[in-house]
Amino acid sequence: MTASFNLLDEPWIRVTRLDGAPDEVSLLTLFREATGITGIHGEIASQDVAILRLLLAISHRTMDGPEDLDTWREYWKDPERLGRDAAAYLERYRERFDLRDPDRPFFQVAGIHTASGKTSELESLIVDVPNGNPFFTTRIAQGLESISWAEAARWLVHVHAFDPSGIRTGAVGDPRVKGGRGYPIGPGWTGQIGTVTVTGESLERTLLLNTVVCERLPDLADVDPEQDLAPWERESDGPAGSHDLVPAGPVSCYTWQTRRTLLHGDDAGVTGLFLGNGDKATPQNRYLVEPMTAWRYSESQTKKFKVPVYMPRKLPAEQAFWRGLSTLVAQLSPPITMKGAGEVTPYRSPGVVSFYQELMRRRIVPASGLIPLHAVGIEYGQREATVAELVDDVLSLPAGLLDHENKQLLAVVRDAMEETDHVASALRNLAGTLDRARGGSSDMASVTLKAARKHAGAAFYQVIDERFPRWLASLDGADPAGARDQWRSLLRSEAWNQQEVLASAVPDTAFAGRGEGQGRTDVGKALFFFRRALNKAIPAPAQQDVPVENNKNAERTPA
Repeated sequence: MTASFNLLDEPWIRVTRLDGAPDEVSLLTLFREATGITGIHGEIASQDVAILRLLLAISHRTMDGPEDLDTWREYWKDPERLGRDAAAYLERYRERFDLRDPDRPFFQVAGIHTASGKTSELESLIVDVPNGNPFFTTRIAQGLESISWAEAARWLVHVHAFDPSGIRTGAVGDPRVKGGRGYPIGPGWTGQIGTVTVTGESLERTLLLNTVVCERLPDLADVDPEQDLAPWERESDGPAGSHDLVPAGPVSCYTWQTRRTLLHGDDAGVTGLFLGNGDKATPQNRYLVEPMTAWRYSESQTKKFKVPVYMPRKLPAEQAFWRGLSTLVAQLSPPITMKGAGEVTPYRSPGVVSFYQELMRRRIVPASGLIPLHAVGIEYGQREATVAELVDDVLSLPAGLLDHENKQLLAVVRDAMEETDHVASALRNLAGTLDRARGGSSDMASVTLKAARKHAGAAFYQVIDERFPRWLASLDGADPAGARDQWRSLLRSEAWNQQEVLASAVPDTAFAGRGEGQGRTDVGKALFFFRRALNKAIPAPAQQDVPVENNKNAERTPA
């Protein structure tokens, strides 16, 4: 009997039930029981989102697009329908979901091999072991000699989505191979973006909320559902990848075959694999097909290609998710004028957020309450050849921010973000000036000055990154004017706290200062300029000013 591991029947997706219990389920079980599942919770967040995108591809194909909002609404009204129809759809392609099928193994190329016959070790499949060093999770050496077919399935989906760039094994039959090597084509498609997901109260709701109706979204309106096919609906891939193939829509983005793979093992588990280059994906203007990321206008790419170009906004590891709020809500980023390009929109919202906005407008979902967003991405190292950081963050977005008519709320949030940035800048400047007062160089390239500024900004945002999301969530149903005053008060209070910490850390010699005449820098002068900058950054009533008589350095501050 031929060995088999069919993803429709075998448990391989790790989930959490609504009651909090962990479980491992097959594809058929997942869709049939999606209303009783909270979400996917595997080894790491990037694996979870890679599998979620696979599930979304199945949802799109199950719903035949969906071609229109009326079709989508029928599924929304009947929570069990997606599970029933997805199960029927998957059964039509049952043989294509077998990991061990000798002719058409799932997400793999049958018989692919190197000229030498060598295979790669499991370290190349599992992202938490980059270059052999444990990273995201802890593994013992024995754990890398063999893994179960279930775990291999999870990492197989992940490797197509997030595999780093670099030289890969050269496959026999791939004309791009030189000297037995496949030269870099970039990371997996999902690794080139910063994924944003709208989270529902169950997995079934999450799947529907992120299965966008392309024809209702201007950016995705040209997607043809009949052309946007999944790999299991097409002829099997051969060893050669493509530089010219382009994604046709969400389904092909979610299942993009960045690599050519083949798992090796036996009934006991997977022991190795072939991992080579597959289909290259370029990021320019893919907002026309990819709905799960924000997009930024690129001046350099626009100059290069002679047409307006938008690039995916990746999720920077050093910044909290909320700091990219203007990229999520189009109304927070008004058009700007660019030389040679005229008026352009600096950011394009993720399609999944725009779709939720459309659902609100049609009164299918509430126009109030909080919208949970989940951001996941990978930050790569040098030449994108290694995994450096995993980004995993959440944000509760007040639904009112997606209401074009709620101009007051939009203005309050926009002002809060700008004022926060101004305060951070004032604190960085204060740190730099204090560094000069203690004898540091006035050169902005100075190592100590740059370090002082960076540390001051990081210390401020360490507090703000915790408080801003809470404040943002509190805006649901709140008085905008009162909320603005509340945030300004918090900002001023924290700015004074940070100022005291910075000023208290300098040596006594800094009060005497450095330099002569107008160029003289001392603590008193630094604090004077900081307070002036703070008052300019935050227009606030005088009573909100925090007295500083207890600050040991205040008495040396000029009046």
